[in-house]
Amino acid sequence: MKIKDIEFPGRAFLAPMAGVADRAFREVCASFGAAYTVTEMVSAKGLSMGDKKSAALLTLGKEEGIAGAQIFGDDPAVMALAAVKCLEYKPDIIDINMEYRKVFLLSVVVFLSACAGKNVEQPVTVEFEPVESEYPITIPFEAGVGVEREIKLSDIADSVQYVPLETNDKCLIDFINSGKVVKTGKYWFVSSNTRLYQYTTDGKFVRNIGSRGGGPGQFNYFQQIDVNEDTGLIFMLTTSGKINVYEMETGKFLYDIKIPDKETAQFAMLNDTLVATFMLNSSGQQKERIYISSQKENILNTFYRSDLFEVKSGTRWLMMSGIDRYMFRYKDLICYKEFYNDTLFVVTEKELQPRYIFDLGKYSIPIDCRMEACDGDWKTYNTIAAPYIRNQVIETDSLLFMPYNYWAGEKQRERHMVLYDKKAKECFSVPGGYIKNDFPGALPLRPATSLDRNTLVSVWEAGDIMKEAEKNPGVLEHPQLKKLTEDDNPVLMVVYMK
Repeated sequence: MKIKDIEFPGRAFLAPMAGVADRAFREVCASFGAAYTVTEMVSAKGLSMGDKKSAALLTLGKEEGIAGAQIFGDDPAVMALAAVKCLEYKPDIIDINMEYRKVFLLSVVVFLSACAGKNVEQPVTVEFEPVESEYPITIPFEAGVGVEREIKLSDIADSVQYVPLETNDKCLIDFINSGKVVKTGKYWFVSSNTRLYQYTTDGKFVRNIGSRGGGPGQFNYFQQIDVNEDTGLIFMLTTSGKINVYEMETGKFLYDIKIPDKETAQFAMLNDTLVATFMLNSSGQQKERIYISSQKENILNTFYRSDLFEVKSGTRWLMMSGIDRYMFRYKDLICYKEFYNDTLFVVTEKELQPRYIFDLGKYSIPIDCRMEACDGDWKTYNTIAAPYIRNQVIETDSLLFMPYNYWAGEKQRERHMVLYDKKAKECFSVPGGYIKNDFPGALPLRPATSLDRNTLVSVWEAGDIMKEAEKNPGVLEHPQLKKLTEDDNPVLMVVYMK
């Protein structure tokens, strides 16, 4: 196969894959016969501004053969400058990714026969037709950490509702996985690791879904739930390598769906039969990160990871907790973000689509500073991981909420939050990690999850509300909080955005 002056020794081309196609991965693909490889997506803006991490992504290996450099952006002038800078790395091809209105990626490939191993000192003119770009969007997270701005909840929200969850002998809740609260038009679903509680929208207890044990519809522990309001189905990811399916109106167990790997950490249903599952990498050598599989356990697609490392002692460490959100929904999108990865993807049956790229800069943790790579040495880990940040992402139509904490050290227990204003394209942090609430009730907001495009939820333990009331007695004057006692179940704080 030949295109202009470039002759390809085969027809197997490596597809561009953000977060996957690093240098090591490309060289492996080339060794197995790939006639062409291409880098991960590189920010044209970052490259043009001299960002070292962006430049590092363009470094091509000697064993890659014919290789391309892939850049993305929305400013024609910046793209042109970045294309010229790409020449310094001597790619055979420059692949320019630009979005065009609602089309996800419009790929314009520029073939430069003078790139590979040849003189590149002559000026190069690159012309682009202006296009409207949307995603992926680079979020200036590092800059936002250093810009503090105090805002009131009324600046961004229309109203606040409090839902005290009924307390009785059948639903004594020890804790709630706050990031995994789910709501339909009629019900709330809140969970610990061992129980799934169903409540009405005003907080009245309905039932427990499933039970402990090894029989049909039973479980010892479960990781996450998903619901389909249209079909009235509840999907529960258990730790026994299957997803239990229940009827929403009765709680009746219907059937189970087997999953490809028992080390599945979280999941989301693409529809009632197709499931996306996220794999932990506790051993450091788990090459598969997401499976797309059917109800019959057939693997339809696999998305691979590049964060492999060696655990010297063989000890496995899981850097996750019950509040971690790896797979979650925003509107009709299935989103996926690892704490270690700077990119939030949209998961489809066919691909991972980059939606947001978070520029953590100096706060991005190197792979050798992770607990899994420290061989379980807490002293070492607490020292070397202390400067770095792990961030969550909670999206509404107007804002990205990014609660974060430091990986280790003295600051690990501190709470912080960065916001990104989609319209203004500005990033800033809020003092103390909470948004001041100037609505009746006055509980500050630190969102745990989003219910839809404009509704946020925060989970408050009754004891914590009592502590807030000591500082501000007006908290318990709210009609929905007046009867609250310290021994009651948690309260859901629901915020309706503007």
